[in-house]
Amino acid sequence: MQKKRLNDGVNLKDIILGGQDGLVNVLGVILGVAAATSDSRIVIIAGLSATFAESISMGAVAYTSSKAARDYYKSLKKYSEEYKNPLKDAFIVGFAAIIGSIIPLLPFFFLTINQGIITSFILSIIALFFVGAYQGKITNKSWKKSGLELALIGILAAVVSYFIGDLLGRLIM
Repeated sequence: MQKKRLNDGVNLKDIILGGQDGLVNVLGVILGVAAATSDSRIVIIAGLSATFAESISMGAVAYTSSKAARDYYKSLKKYSEEYKNPLKDAFIVGFAAIIGSIIPLLPFFFLTINQGIITSFILSIIALFFVGAYQGKITNKSWKKSGLELALIGILAAVVSYFIGDLLGRLIM
Protein backbone atom coordinates (compact mmCIF):
# COMPACT_ATOMS: atom_id res chain seq x y z
CA MET A 1 0.00 0.00 0.00
CA GLN A 2 2.77 2.46 0.92
CA LYS A 3 4.67 1.81 -2.35
CA LYS A 4 1.50 2.35 -4.41
CA ARG A 5 0.86 5.63 -2.62
CA LEU A 6 4.44 6.82 -3.29
CA ASN A 7 4.09 6.00 -6.99
CA ASP A 8 0.72 7.77 -7.11
CA GLY A 9 2.40 10.91 -5.78
CA VAL A 10 5.17 10.79 -8.38
CA ASN A 11 2.72 10.31 -11.23
CA LEU A 12 0.37 12.88 -9.74
CA LYS A 13 3.06 15.55 -10.07
CA ASP A 14 3.44 14.79 -13.78
CA ILE A 15 -0.30 14.49 -14.38
CA ILE A 16 -1.03 17.81 -12.70
CA LEU A 17 1.92 19.50 -14.41
CA GLY A 18 0.81 18.45 -17.89
CA GLY A 19 -2.94 18.46 -17.36
CA GLN A 20 -3.20 21.79 -15.61
CA ASP A 21 -0.75 23.47 -17.94
CA GLY A 22 -2.50 22.10 -21.03
CA LEU A 23 -5.95 23.00 -19.76
CA VAL A 24 -5.15 26.49 -18.52
CA ASN A 25 -2.99 27.47 -21.49
CA VAL A 26 -5.38 26.19 -24.13
CA LEU A 27 -8.36 27.62 -22.26
CA GLY A 28 -6.60 30.99 -22.27
CA VAL A 29 -5.75 30.76 -25.96
CA ILE A 30 -9.21 29.73 -27.11
CA LEU A 31 -11.07 32.18 -24.89
CA GLY A 32 -8.82 34.97 -26.12
CA VAL A 33 -9.31 33.95 -29.75
CA ALA A 34 -13.06 33.40 -29.23
CA ALA A 35 -13.39 36.89 -27.77
CA ALA A 36 -11.66 38.34 -30.85
CA THR A 37 -13.56 36.40 -33.53
CA SER A 38 -16.95 34.90 -34.20
CA ASP A 39 -15.62 31.97 -36.23
CA SER A 40 -15.53 28.62 -34.40
CA ARG A 41 -13.14 27.23 -37.02
CA ILE A 42 -10.51 29.79 -36.06
CA VAL A 43 -10.97 28.94 -32.38
CA ILE A 44 -10.63 25.21 -33.12
CA ILE A 45 -7.52 25.69 -35.28
CA ALA A 46 -5.92 27.91 -32.63
CA GLY A 47 -6.91 25.45 -29.92
CA LEU A 48 -5.57 22.40 -31.75
CA SER A 49 -2.35 24.22 -32.63
CA ALA A 50 -1.92 25.20 -28.99
CA THR A 51 -2.77 21.64 -27.87
CA PHE A 52 -0.06 20.02 -29.97
CA ALA A 53 2.53 22.72 -29.32
CA GLU A 54 1.76 22.54 -25.61
CA SER A 55 1.88 18.76 -25.29
CA ILE A 56 5.08 18.38 -27.32
CA SER A 57 6.73 21.22 -25.41
CA MET A 58 5.62 19.92 -22.02
CA GLY A 59 6.77 16.39 -22.84
CA ALA A 60 10.16 17.68 -23.96
CA VAL A 61 10.53 19.83 -20.86
CA ALA A 62 9.55 16.93 -18.61
CA TYR A 63 12.14 14.73 -20.31
CA THR A 64 15.01 17.20 -20.12
CA SER A 65 14.24 18.39 -16.57
CA SER A 66 13.79 14.84 -15.23
CA LYS A 67 16.99 13.74 -16.94
CA ALA A 68 18.90 16.71 -15.53
CA ALA A 69 17.55 16.09 -12.01
CA ARG A 70 18.36 12.37 -12.27
CA ASP A 71 21.90 13.13 -13.39
CA TYR A 72 22.31 15.65 -10.58
CA TYR A 73 21.20 13.13 -7.95
CA LYS A 74 23.48 10.51 -9.47
CA SER A 75 26.42 12.94 -9.28
CA LEU A 76 25.71 13.34 -5.56
CA LYS A 77 25.30 9.57 -5.24
CA LYS A 78 21.82 10.23 -3.83
CA TYR A 79 19.76 8.76 -6.64
CA SER A 80 16.09 9.61 -6.42
CA GLU A 81 13.42 7.15 -7.60
CA GLU A 82 11.35 10.11 -8.73
CA TYR A 83 13.66 10.70 -11.69
CA LYS A 84 14.21 7.08 -12.65
CA ASN A 85 12.72 7.26 -16.13
CA PRO A 86 12.69 10.66 -17.92
CA LEU A 87 11.00 9.14 -20.99
CA LYS A 88 8.10 7.93 -18.83
CA ASP A 89 7.86 11.39 -17.25
CA ALA A 90 7.80 12.96 -20.70
CA PHE A 91 5.02 10.64 -21.86
CA ILE A 92 2.87 11.22 -18.77
CA VAL A 93 3.27 15.01 -18.87
CA GLY A 94 2.73 15.20 -22.64
CA PHE A 95 -0.33 12.93 -22.58
CA ALA A 96 -1.80 14.78 -19.60
CA ALA A 97 -1.30 18.06 -21.49
CA ILE A 98 -3.27 16.67 -24.45
CA ILE A 99 -6.11 15.50 -22.19
CA GLY A 100 -6.12 18.81 -20.33
CA SER A 101 -6.11 20.74 -23.60
CA ILE A 102 -9.05 18.83 -25.05
CA ILE A 103 -11.36 19.73 -22.15
CA PRO A 104 -11.73 23.45 -22.96
CA LEU A 105 -11.57 22.90 -26.73
CA LEU A 106 -14.29 20.26 -27.10
CA PRO A 107 -17.34 22.55 -26.76
CA PHE A 108 -16.27 24.60 -29.78
CA PHE A 109 -16.73 21.58 -32.05
CA PHE A 110 -20.44 21.43 -31.20
CA LEU A 111 -21.59 24.85 -30.01
CA THR A 112 -21.66 28.45 -31.13
CA ILE A 113 -18.87 30.77 -30.03
CA ASN A 114 -20.82 32.21 -27.09
CA GLN A 115 -22.09 28.81 -25.96
CA GLY A 116 -18.58 27.39 -26.42
CA ILE A 117 -17.02 30.11 -24.28
CA ILE A 118 -19.41 29.51 -21.40
CA THR A 119 -19.31 25.71 -21.63
CA SER A 120 -15.54 25.62 -22.03
CA PHE A 121 -15.10 27.84 -19.00
CA ILE A 122 -17.46 25.75 -16.84
CA LEU A 123 -15.98 22.39 -17.91
CA SER A 124 -12.46 23.66 -17.30
CA ILE A 125 -13.25 24.95 -13.83
CA ILE A 126 -14.95 21.66 -12.92
CA ALA A 127 -12.00 19.64 -14.24
CA LEU A 128 -9.48 21.79 -12.36
CA PHE A 129 -11.52 21.50 -9.18
CA PHE A 130 -11.62 17.70 -9.39
CA VAL A 131 -7.89 17.42 -10.10
CA GLY A 132 -7.18 19.73 -7.17
CA ALA A 133 -9.55 17.78 -4.95
CA TYR A 134 -7.80 14.53 -5.88
CA GLN A 135 -4.45 16.18 -5.18
CA GLY A 136 -5.71 17.23 -1.75
CA LYS A 137 -7.02 13.75 -1.02
CA ILE A 138 -3.79 12.00 -1.96
CA THR A 139 -1.64 14.49 -0.04
CA ASN A 140 -3.85 14.39 3.08
CA LYS A 141 -4.81 18.04 2.72
CA SER A 142 -8.24 19.57 2.43
CA TRP A 143 -9.71 18.37 -0.86
CA LYS A 144 -12.02 21.38 -0.93
CA LYS A 145 -9.18 23.86 -0.47
CA SER A 146 -6.96 22.13 -3.05
CA GLY A 147 -9.84 21.94 -5.52
CA LEU A 148 -10.69 25.61 -5.09
CA GLU A 149 -7.04 26.61 -5.45
CA LEU A 150 -6.65 24.92 -8.83
CA ALA A 151 -10.06 26.17 -9.99
CA LEU A 152 -9.21 29.76 -9.02
CA ILE A 153 -5.94 29.60 -10.94
CA GLY A 154 -7.91 28.51 -14.01
CA ILE A 155 -10.55 31.21 -13.53
CA LEU A 156 -7.91 33.92 -13.24
CA ALA A 157 -6.04 32.76 -16.34
CA ALA A 158 -9.26 32.41 -18.34
CA VAL A 159 -10.68 35.80 -17.39
CA VAL A 160 -7.42 37.63 -18.11
CA SER A 161 -7.02 35.83 -21.45
CA TYR A 162 -10.60 36.54 -22.45
CA PHE A 163 -10.27 40.27 -21.80
CA ILE A 164 -6.91 40.48 -23.57
CA GLY A 165 -8.39 38.68 -26.59
CA ASP A 166 -11.43 40.94 -26.53
CA LEU A 167 -9.22 44.05 -26.35
CA LEU A 168 -6.95 42.83 -29.16
CA GLY A 169 -9.98 41.93 -31.26
CA ARG A 170 -11.32 45.46 -30.89
CA LEU A 171 -7.96 47.06 -31.66
CA ILE A 172 -6.94 44.89 -34.59
CA MET A 173 -10.16 43.78 -36.23
